[in-house]
Amino acid sequence: MEQSEPRIDYGIYEVFVQKSHGDFHIHVGSVAAPSPDLALQTARENFLRRDRAVNLWIVPRKHVYATPYDDPDFFARETDRKYREVGGYTENGRLWRMFKEKALHLEDIVRSLRDLEGNQKPTE
Repeated sequence: MEQSEPRIDYGIYEVFVQKSHGDFHIHVGSVAAPSPDLALQTARENFLRRDRAVNLWIVPRKHVYATPYDDPDFFARETDRKYREVGGYTENGRLWRMFKEKALHLEDIVRSLRDLEGNQKPTE
């Protein structure tokens, strides 16, 4: 009768890398490892072989809470927020052009002031 070796459970860890001190941590992938220490080593070998970084996070996948893909109502908007979308900027461009067409220019202001000075009666 053969004895079986003890089974090692591997967990899935999500890997986040911070390239420099001012950067955010960015998700770069996942690794499978039996412990967090080995997950750090595996992540370093897989994701930082060529790139430099200042920090590395590994998070057990079971501790990551995410939205379900099959619930479109979760991301539904409750109020109209079209003013926050990029599409509104084309309207801003049109309004800006109209404003610039109606705006006074420095030469027009100087001419108007000279005309006013010429039309004033001298005070006695």
